[in-house]
Amino acid sequence: MKPVRGTRASVALTAILITLSLGLTSTACTRVLTKVAVKAVARGAPAAAPFFQEALRLGTDALVGGELALEGGTKKGDQPGLYGGSRTNRGCAKKKLVRFLLDPAHRAKAEEWARLQGIGTDEIEGFVKKLTPVVLRNDTLVKNHDYKKGKAVPFHALLEAGIAVLVDLYGQPVVQCSCGNPLDAFEHDLDSADVKFKGKSRKWRSYDPEKIVKVERPEVKEEVKRYQLVDVDEKDAGIVRLPGTDGTRDEPLPDDPGTQDAEVVVPTVTGMSVQEATQTLSAQGLQVQTQDGPSGSAAPGTAPATAPGTVLGQDPAADEQVAEGTVVTLTVAPDADPPMVTESPSPTPSPTEDTGTTTVIVLADAPVRESPSSAGAQVSHVAAGGQYPATCYGYGESVDAHGSASDLWVRLSLRSGEFGWVTATALQEDPAAGGLGQC
Repeated sequence: MKPVRGTRASVALTAILITLSLGLTSTACTRVLTKVAVKAVARGAPAAAPFFQEALRLGTDALVGGELALEGGTKKGDQPGLYGGSRTNRGCAKKKLVRFLLDPAHRAKAEEWARLQGIGTDEIEGFVKKLTPVVLRNDTLVKNHDYKKGKAVPFHALLEAGIAVLVDLYGQPVVQCSCGNPLDAFEHDLDSADVKFKGKSRKWRSYDPEKIVKVERPEVKEEVKRYQLVDVDEKDAGIVRLPGTDGTRDEPLPDDPGTQDAEVVVPTVTGMSVQEATQTLSAQGLQVQTQDGPSGSAAPGTAPATAPGTVLGQDPAADEQVAEGTVVTLTVAPDADPPMVTESPSPTPSPTEDTGTTTVIVLADAPVRESPSSAGAQVSHVAAGGQYPATCYGYGESVDAHGSASDLWVRLSLRSGEFGWVTATALQEDPAAGGLGQC
């Protein structure tokens, strides 16, 4: 009977493993998009637990109609027309915010506020001075923060268009003006946002899921030179605002900057030939320039040997919304390098044979350089275990992650009749001990 019980146990265990395997396979194949709870924050609605008492009127939101909104999607902070502004209403009292945070009575709040901004409390004044007040033109996804029991409590939020914010030097919203709450980028897909309207933040009339935006963090931090804002007080007009200013130095624009150029979505061209990619981008009204990728590079997800002329990368990235006529830079696989020659090991010379060289034994595969430096061009290659004719040794340079350092190199006689250099660290013994002289 014992074998029978064992068989039944084995069958049961096999069934469990098959069930788990099928479950995992099904999950991997279907991969349902995970929804992220997002709290709607209406214009003028009081925050539940603000950093700054709203009764002190740190900032004032603006009435922005839905017709002012851009198309939804992921935006860059310097995009013309992304934000709005007013030449009569400054929107955010930066000096009042600084005084509040530097008040010793609010030290705990200041420490949390500064921590979220990635600065020290002694840097608050200088940090705020560089911020720029703007008005959200679209309903905008952010990571918001309440202040509860001495700690910042993060939550995902959808801020209604018209809410006044302070943006940093890269166009990223970092402060909600009405309450002083620190803001950060929404780090999820737009489609994952599950917006909940509750309490005083009831669904506003202009709410349109297709016009929701998020402002992405810049991959390369390049400061915004000037903000081109839509004038929320004057129809079809714009404002030029310099970073760090409060609106007193604004210059007018005759047109809404968000409508000066039509927007297009950048198509995916990575993996295409440069000719096909150029045709695809040109059809969308985009311009193209190319640059060579590193030798031996490959497109993400492709085999290491990428055909010359294949697009390895693109900037702006696929699915970004840009103005028509934007230049897209394509990184293209260069022509293949010529095949590298591998030196043939030499036979060991007889004791009476005078060749003018000394045989060295290689412990590890190594490149042969045209000069005694790891930065020198590679001209050949030696293989581990081989014996090669060397003429002398000298001191050169080896470059690694820690910088440059003096290193010992050995000069080899190549099959081509020329000379090349290999680092002594690839050899079995010290060159001088092996009978080599200094070059």
